[in-house]
This record gives sequence, structure tokens and C-alpha cells, in this order.
Amino acid sequence: MKNLLAKFNIEPQIIDEYFFNNIYSITLKAKNLPFFSNGKGWSTEEALLGAYGEMCERLLTKNYFEDYYLDNLYPDAKNCNFLDEKLKKFYQIDNLTKEDLIDFSSSSEEIFSIPFKKLNSNKVIYFPINLIQNLYASNGMAFYPNKTKAFENALSEIIERFVKFEVIKNGYSLPKIEHKLNSENIQIYDASLNRKYPVMAASYIKDNNILLSFGCDINQEKAIEKAYFELMQGRKNFKDIGEFSNNLDEVNDPFNLETHFISSNGLIHNNFLKNSNFEIKKWEFKNYLVFDKEIYYKKYNYQNFYAYQVIIPSISEIYPLDDLIYNNKNQGKFYRNLVLNYKNYDKYEIIESFESLNPYIDLGKFIGVIFKTPITIEKFIQNLENNSLNLEFDETYKKITQLI
Repeated sequence: MKNLLAKFNIEPQIIDEYFFNNIYSITLKAKNLPFFSNGKGWSTEEALLGAYGEMCERLLTKNYFEDYYLDNLYPDAKNCNFLDEKLKKFYQIDNLTKEDLIDFSSSSEEIFSIPFKKLNSNKVIYFPINLIQNLYASNGMAFYPNKTKAFENALSEIIERFVKFEVIKNGYSLPKIEHKLNSENIQIYDASLNRKYPVMAASYIKDNNILLSFGCDINQEKAIEKAYFELMQGRKNFKDIGEFSNNLDEVNDPFNLETHFISSNGLIHNNFLKNSNFEIKKWEFKNYLVFDKEIYYKKYNYQNFYAYQVIIPSISEIYPLDDLIYNNKNQGKFYRNLVLNYKNYDKYEIIESFESLNPYIDLGKFIGVIFKTPITIEKFIQNLENNSLNLEFDETYKKITQLI
């Protein structure tokens, strides 16, 4: 993996390393690049291996580059017929405008899509890039030197997060199990939901505070280990964790679920403390194909390494479909030309265009670049009015464009 990253002149450096409750956590950052990755394990070597793997995964799948203004991010992207009728119905395409599906990164104003294969038939289906980037984030992405294992890892991540969201948003209580990792505040649970999914969970509970994590593996002990690792990752204490709530609407709010996706420290319903209605059954999982749903995948490979992005519509979404209308990540694209070519426009026309936006937004992040001197929309307008605007790209952004 070091050699793979070196091929792209990426030099990972350890910027954080923790040892907590017998678990090692490591955060890597690529030198002179805003690319981070995390790993955890019983040893420094195991944690470092995970962090290197995640960095390779985000590189090969292009996940690291999605937030930047970069043409040709996906060489196999096409302006073509996208999705099939069933998928168009699921994504409610008839409710969307063309602007809702234009990708953020490129300069094109057409809808570009990339090819995925349907697992059961290998039929190629094109998914709009902006749809993928708005709804799925990194969910269903995995990397491994073996393509079968890489695909299974991607599936297991989707299953884990699906069960996690189901438990949280429905206010489920899980059955406790006896395990050597249990302690005064830590408890292991069967999260298979009556043996439907190969998932285990782990919690840290103290007073009204809770941290809840999940792990998926067809090997039960490995699923427990993954859940426990997730509980400890990046921690040196249990101070910054979630709380219990009696309000189920508050718990299943998309913003709370997003918090659980990012840091696992969102709200959990008080029902979690009650006796569970789920049974503990024999663990007999043979594979990760536990959903009666269509599975779509995109495979990336470099030499002997493989990365997958897997999509299971209605299962693997991290963000709600409404985000394509009300919280679309491509918004800044439609202001990009006004900013980068401001000299070609009347400055009062530009100022008027920005009036409805939050003045404290970081302008570089908004349009997908990195400026040498960070600037808010408010400061951009002030400098424009005073004829003192000077926008220069940072060397970091130049390096990102060279990488692509």
C-alpha cells in the first residue's frame, strides 16, 4: 500500500495516535494534501494497516476529490441516458430538475453519469455523479488486495450502517450477550435483529450518556471486535459522546442520523435501556447477500489492488433523497464562474447574485477550490466593492489538480 501511494507521490504521515481501552487508533494525513484516513486495531501495526487501506480506498474511488473543482474526475463519465425506469421511480427523477443532477466537480452544465454493474446480470447502469455524491458519501466503499474480499467489505459496511440506522431511528432495544469485553460501562449486544443481519453492537453507557457502535461480519467474534474497535476509535476518553432522549422524532431526524454517521455521538432513544423484543439466535451467516434488493457496483483496480463502491438503493443511502432538492452539494458550482472570472462581470451583478447566501460561508470550499488566503463570502463582497480583490490558488489545490 505504501508503494501504491508512492506511485502518486502521496506521503502519509501519522498526525494522531491513541491507545485507549487496549485499542490503538491512528490518523494519517497525506503530506501537503487535505487527505485524512483512520485505522484501529489491537496493535499499532493493525491500526496503521487499516489507515493505509482507507487512504488507498478513498484515492482509488476518487472520494478524496469529490469536493473540488476538477474536470475529468471520472474518465468513464458520459452525458447519456441514466438509470432505468425502476431506479428513476425510486430516486423520484420526475421531481428533480436538470440542475439537481449536474455534478459539482466539472465545468460542464450537462448531467454526467458513471457506469455501475448490476450484480445479478452484469448489466451496465449509468448513475448521475451528483446523485451518488449527494446520497451515499463513502458508504459502501472498500479496498483490499483481493477483489472478492474488497466486495465483501463494501457490502458489510452497508449492512452495518443500515442496521445502525434501523436501531437508532426506530428506538430499538437490543438483547445483551455475555462476553469477555463487557465491563461496568461497556456492553456487547446481538444486533442481528432476529438473525437477519450479521451485525453485533457495543455500547458505553454512563448516567444519561451513551456511545453506540456496530460491526458486521459473518464471523460473530469478528463482528463483535469491529463494533468494539468502532467504540474506541480515535478516543482517549468517553467525554464527547451522545445522550439519551425521550423524543423519537428528534432521534430519527436526518441531522441526528448524520451525526451518528460522522462520529457516533448522536442521540439514542431511552427505549434502548428497556428489555429487548429481539431474540438471540444461532449465528449461521454464510455470506453478505442478506438483502432482497438489486445491488450495483463499480470496481476500481490498480495493479493488484481493488476498490469497490457498492450501491443498494433504499438501503445504503446516508442522506435523504430530499437533499437533492433542498441541500444539494452542487450549489456552489453555479457561482464558481462569477468568482473565478469576476473581472469579466459587473461587480454589482455579482454582489446581487450572492445576496441570498450565508455571508460566513468559506468561499473556496463553496466553489471547490483552495485559495492561498481563505476568504468568506462576506469578505469577498467587501473586497470586490473596494476593488481590492486578489484571489490566488493555494499550492495544495494545484497539487490536487495534478494528481487527477
